[in-house]
Formats: sequence, C-alpha cells, structure tokens
Amino acid sequence: MKKQNKLEALFPNGKLPDVNEFNRSLDKMSKEGRNHLLEKIYKIAFTVWSTLPKKHQKFIEEVIVHDRQSYVDFIIEKTVMTCLRYPLQFPVLFIRMLHLTEVVERTAQTSINHLSMSVLICFLICGKIGTLAGHISKGGFTCEEVLVLAGKVRVGEFSAFFSKTV
Repeated sequence: MKKQNKLEALFPNGKLPDVNEFNRSLDKMSKEGRNHLLEKIYKIAFTVWSTLPKKHQKFIEEVIVHDRQSYVDFIIEKTVMTCLRYPLQFPVLFIRMLHLTEVVERTAQTSINHLSMSVLICFLICGKIGTLAGHISKGGFTCEEVLVLAGKVRVGEFSAFFSKTV
C-alpha cells in the first residue's frame, strides 16, 4: 500500500487523475516541469512496478505512450541502459530489415512509434522516435540487401555497396 501511495502522492488530491486529463495538463506544462513530474512517475514505475495495482500500471503505460520520446530520453540519459545499448554494425540495413519483417504485409496496424521506441532503447542508434519511424516505414530494400539478409553475400563484400547507398 505504501508503494502505491508514492504514485498517488504526486497528485493534488492524492488520487490518480483521469489519464487523458493528466496528459492534457502535461502538454500545458513547461518542459522543465513536465520532465520533472514524468521522471518521478518513471522512477516509481521502475522501483515498484510489480506491486502496483493494475489501474496504476495502466495509468503509467498510457502516460508513457502519450510522450514516448520523453520516456526514451529518460531511459537513455538517466538509467544504466545508456551503457547497455547494443551498437549495431549496419544500422541502415537493420532498419530496412525491420521494415521488411515488421511493416510490410501486416494485417494488423503496426505501431511504428512503439517499434521505434523499443529500438532506440535497446540499440545504440541516435535520433528521435519520429525520425526513426519515418525510416522504418519507408523501407526500400534492394536486391543486394535481401541477399545479405539471406546469407548469400558476405557483409564485407556488401559494405562497399552499402556505404554508397547511405
């Protein structure tokens, strides 16, 4: 119960507000104030997530989805993930592969922003969610890139070609 109160204590009446109203109020805040409040929410989520009631978890999830970039910035700048992100050898090829495997011919609508958020958290790729989402959604595979992915051409042979296309 004490852990749940940490989240509720962030709000004036001690109860979770409606998430849509809260997100609208965040949008009206100064960048500094918004980031300060969001950091508190993220820290609570990281320390007591499994003990929070489902409605609190859902609230935090919807706050993160509302401002995914703020969450990515927090993870990258203020947590150990800054040291643990995987450096990709061929980020452009990886992004094109994501397009091929996650975007092309999907029956359900793919959340490119969710995918971009996950990639930025896990891999050492610079940029913002919107920019990466644009690259993933465009795709644009060449025959040579498909051969590399299929293992028919070695990456070393391909890198000369690859550097010309980037």
